[in-house]
Amino acid sequence: MKSKLSLIALTLLATTACSGEPPPAPATVTVTPPSSVPKPPAGPDAKTVAWLDGVCGAVYGYMKASNDYASKQRSGTEVTRGALKEDLRARAGFAGKVVDDLTALPPSPIPGGDAVKKSLVDQYAAARDAATAGEQRLEKSGNEAAMDAAIKAMEATQKPITETPDLMPALKIDTQDLMAAAAEAKKCVPA
Repeated sequence: MKSKLSLIALTLLATTACSGEPPPAPATVTVTPPSSVPKPPAGPDAKTVAWLDGVCGAVYGYMKASNDYASKQRSGTEVTRGALKEDLRARAGFAGKVVDDLTALPPSPIPGGDAVKKSLVDQYAAARDAATAGEQRLEKSGNEAAMDAAIKAMEATQKPITETPDLMPALKIDTQDLMAAAAEAKKCVPA
């Protein structure tokens, strides 16, 4: 009986193997990416970059114009009323350009940026106004008091150079987005 059972089992096994039916296909697995794949950053905000370029261009432009103007002046010459008037007129123009450039900027996209801009406008407007007043005083009178006032006005035009804060810390450029925008703002690198 044992051999009959073995023979039946072998027959069943042979019949199943030779039946010609293909084995069932393996189940296919489709992997779909999640729909919320983070997009790569698009780069710094263009409005922030443009605003920073405007602020930096105005402030650093004043410093460059003032330094370039000073380097073209002859040294060792006597300060005359005419030369002082010319210097004051030039520096009033440089400071006035900063005020105009800053005032033309749109509202700041940086938190606290408008307060920094207002402080800068006030500072450069004071320099412009002092230079203009000094020039007008020289125009009316060339006496010693007018010359002294003009020299003080020249000193006032230097205050924005010595008192302008480093713009990036003043603007609190402390986030990755703001740092990326500052890096793109080409005029924020002092020459």
